[in-house]
Amino acid sequence: FSSIPEAMWWAVATLTTVGYGDVTPITPLGRFFGVITMFLGIGMFALPTGVIATGFANEVRKRDFVVNWRLVSTVPLFAQLDATQIAEIVGLLKPMMVPANYAVLRLGEEADAMFFVVSGKLEVETHPNPVILGVGDFFGEIGLLQGRHRMAAVITLTEAQLLELSAGDFWSLMETHPAIHETVKRVMEERLAQGEAGSLDDLDIS
Repeated sequence: FSSIPEAMWWAVATLTTVGYGDVTPITPLGRFFGVITMFLGIGMFALPTGVIATGFANEVRKRDFVVNWRLVSTVPLFAQLDATQIAEIVGLLKPMMVPANYAVLRLGEEADAMFFVVSGKLEVETHPNPVILGVGDFFGEIGLLQGRHRMAAVITLTEAQLLELSAGDFWSLMETHPAIHETVKRVMEERLAQGEAGSLDDLDIS
């Protein structure tokens, strides 16, 4: 560098932009100084920023876990589980918020998940009388337990918050918690036996 101000200008330009500024080092001493400056920039700015970003991401994950834990704990099916067991289930369930008039299940589609209602109301399109689902209800398990396609559509009447349990996680949960398996199976058998709306033995709801 021809002068100290020029060197300072180059250092500032390097630290505050991507790559080099409009002045580049030519002499070996200048390049050495540039390397030192860049390492100082990494140490002073990049590393702390990475640490802060990682900490922020961890806090977001913790917050999401707490929120999901509270949602799971409100589901009656899991009411008898302890905190450790609920924590295990949190990792299996996917929260989802759906708007009104949204088709959660469609007639004839493959059964690949079951759902728990945390808030809102949904309608099972059965004829002649539709079935209304509300907080604490679950649906979609018959298709998983019996290997059926969806035999009825389920539409949200209001904005609804659901917890989705995929088919793979469903069977994992059933194997890990036999009591839950028995409850789900019993509810399914009762629904089928009662023949809700005159044809529930042909439907995929709970």
